[in-house]
Amino acid sequence: FLHGDPVTTTKQQTAARGPIESASRKKNTQGGKSNKKKNETSSSTALLEASSSVQDDYAFSGTQLHRGGYQALELVRLTNLSQLLWVRVDPQGLYDGRIALFQQDSCLGEQLFHDGEASSQVEALRALAERPLPLQGAVKINNIYGVPVSELPVRLLADCLRGSVALHADLPHNPAVRAQAALAIAQWQNNKAPNTKDSFEWTGLKLLIQYFNERFRKSGSIAPAKYAQVCLKMANKAQAASTGGVQSDDSGQYQYLDMFDDENVREDEIENAIDIENEEDEEYRVRSSVVTAIACCRAKDGQSPPLVLTILEEILQGEDESVMKNLVTLEESQLIKRKKIRKHIERKQLTNQDDEIVNTERNLCDEIADLPYVSSSLIGETLLALCYVNASPSLIEDPATGKAFQSKANHPVIPLMQACYRWLQWDLYKEDIRLESEMINMTGIGGNSTIAPCAITGLYALSLLRQVTTDSDADSTNTSEKGKKRKNESISKMIDDATSVQYYVEIFDSRPIRADATRAAAAQAITCLCCAVNRTDNNDEDPLGLLIALEFLLNRILEPTTSPTLRQTLVLIMLDACTGKVCLIQRAATLSIQNDMITAGARLLNGPLGASYGNDVGNTFLTSVSELSLPAASAVNNGARRGMQLLRSAGKQSKSNQRKPSDKVVVQVARFATSLWRTINGELGGKYFEKDRTFSAVTSVVDGVCAYDSYLRCSLMSLWQCIWPNSKNNNGLCPAVQRVQSKAWKEHEGTARYKDLGADQVMSVETNEKIAAEISYKANESLRNVIISEIDRQRWRGELAKRRKDSMNGTKDPIAASQGLNQPLDIVDKNESWKLGAWVTSAAHQRRALGADGGSMVSVTSFKLTMKGTPDD
Repeated sequence: FLHGDPVTTTKQQTAARGPIESASRKKNTQGGKSNKKKNETSSSTALLEASSSVQDDYAFSGTQLHRGGYQALELVRLTNLSQLLWVRVDPQGLYDGRIALFQQDSCLGEQLFHDGEASSQVEALRALAERPLPLQGAVKINNIYGVPVSELPVRLLADCLRGSVALHADLPHNPAVRAQAALAIAQWQNNKAPNTKDSFEWTGLKLLIQYFNERFRKSGSIAPAKYAQVCLKMANKAQAASTGGVQSDDSGQYQYLDMFDDENVREDEIENAIDIENEEDEEYRVRSSVVTAIACCRAKDGQSPPLVLTILEEILQGEDESVMKNLVTLEESQLIKRKKIRKHIERKQLTNQDDEIVNTERNLCDEIADLPYVSSSLIGETLLALCYVNASPSLIEDPATGKAFQSKANHPVIPLMQACYRWLQWDLYKEDIRLESEMINMTGIGGNSTIAPCAITGLYALSLLRQVTTDSDADSTNTSEKGKKRKNESISKMIDDATSVQYYVEIFDSRPIRADATRAAAAQAITCLCCAVNRTDNNDEDPLGLLIALEFLLNRILEPTTSPTLRQTLVLIMLDACTGKVCLIQRAATLSIQNDMITAGARLLNGPLGASYGNDVGNTFLTSVSELSLPAASAVNNGARRGMQLLRSAGKQSKSNQRKPSDKVVVQVARFATSLWRTINGELGGKYFEKDRTFSAVTSVVDGVCAYDSYLRCSLMSLWQCIWPNSKNNNGLCPAVQRVQSKAWKEHEGTARYKDLGADQVMSVETNEKIAAEISYKANESLRNVIISEIDRQRWRGELAKRRKDSMNGTKDPIAASQGLNQPLDIVDKNESWKLGAWVTSAAHQRRALGADGGSMVSVTSFKLTMKGTPDD
């Protein structure tokens, strides 16, 4: 897309270096308004204003608002001296390959605000989030009307977020695109983050908070977002005059009820309206993304700035419905009902419809309109966003010794934990009331919980963060003297519940049975807390945290009260724990927060900021966790890793310098493997005893939970292969089971110690079973040979590509070799990123370093525009 003339000239760029015109006059007009409503500002707004000191000739004010009417797109255009607006290659996606295209910031801005396709707009957003790039050419000017050129990309993203008009449709961007703009701003902020959390250079974060204050802060309080707005269809005045004052439904203008402040005027508008509708306001989608983006902002040291903690605390604690004008009062609601009833009667008289049909339709509309509004997903998003916060106690320097030590004041996340705890208690109470009512009514309609899973996830994540980042001697909740009262009993009780496994076990096992999402979140909390116990090396104790968590989950899978979907979720949580992702991805809360599997699945796989950002904020594909940015998840992974070493090594011959697990631990691992194996085979069944939650002996009939659930069986088999893989060094068997089945242990069978250890409950292989296994092994020998030969063939093909590359390097045509013509790509090394699962990222970085991806080898230096004649010429 080309422009007739150059977008800007050198003269215009030179003029843009100076101040904005009439800046002195604006200084005088704005000077008397700085202290207005000073008492109504909140703590986050005060911090935002305190960190914003901007000169008067700056194109944006201290509150990140436009000054002098300058939009970011107009500013970025001053950096473009060419006729090119923007370039988009293969917009239909027909080319099956990777296209590397580099455009300047102004071109991406034109693409964002001119191209009408949402996919093109998202591409521009993701590209702007990475600007400025290290290889980007320098612009002749550094500032445009006081705005650094390096900040123009985030200013474009902020204009899209705030709803600046997209020039292709004279309307703001779609809320789905604006939600992606919020995540892109957080990505830009993390890429250009300051070194410490106490810095004031948080341009992207300030833009996010400015949008939130504009839309959802009224009179200093956080206002709840409503999904629906009352829309009034008014009569066209010109048409009403031509028809003698008779109203018609054919045309007219729409007005929102919240546009009117006076109560009498609102009632008059309702009476004079032709029709009244409830219109969904999709701004809540943008709000959820903004809250997530704010929580994900980090400094280079991995810490969240204090402004993030403050705004999240205000959102959870400061909702005030009284400041919302669009909330319909009881009188107005009755007036709207009477208006709709009259409209139904008039339509009945005009169309001669049956009374029963009209009344049924009217009652149905009234029931839908009377459904209570609960912004549960918005609260859930905020609670889930707390998992991305990273904060630690402040350090105080001893003036005598010069050493730094932690402050004994409350941890910075204590207020957030209190908010989580209150929301959790409230939602569990509502769930209990709903379950009791369901037991009486027996309607069969189940209720899904959104707040409780997110509150549980946020609570245990913050509790782990507090434990990991707090020194034991600086913990204000610990007391060295017996009988001494703690400083705050409510905070102490909240901390005890948040860090107690028994608290979450009671939530999972409570009767009547809670929602599956709540129970899954509780199971995930139990797993994380158990694994975090073994986060540090302790040679005196065996790391049993992971084993205890897996035993608990397997026991709950075997319960007949567990639904099939919850069983599958529990197995996935077990797999997440064994692969180091259980605390990173928040599976239960992510999948239950929205009734949209596409959105929830994308967030689960790609993390909260999307696939274009990375893995330090959590996703499924990339599993590396930095202790600097995610200390809680790192602690859980350390404990899970030590637990996996115990499961795999228990029963093996250990080296002299390694600690040998005790016989009791070996038997405990073998009993877990026995239960897991029998469950996979569908054997574990029989009568279930409710009192002590135990099962009877294995029955002769295959009636277990996996007998008719192939999905669950495959998931459990994957778990077995994850713990005891079938590879060159391992035969796919549990060493602890083999140890108990050995002759040395069988000699003590029947003794009191043998039974006290529980070795009699470990599965044993009989002679006839061994013969049957050997027959099955020989029967599948041909299939196994085919698999082995195919693996060898693929290995040979990989070596062939390497030999081809070595052969082409010795070619006699130096020109073709230097230009890369007909040359195969270099073999990608399996570096650390590759081993962690980031295959695409590893290959892209290696080929970019070698210049083999086309990014720096092929460049377009000029464009030729050919104008064809028209028939009118």
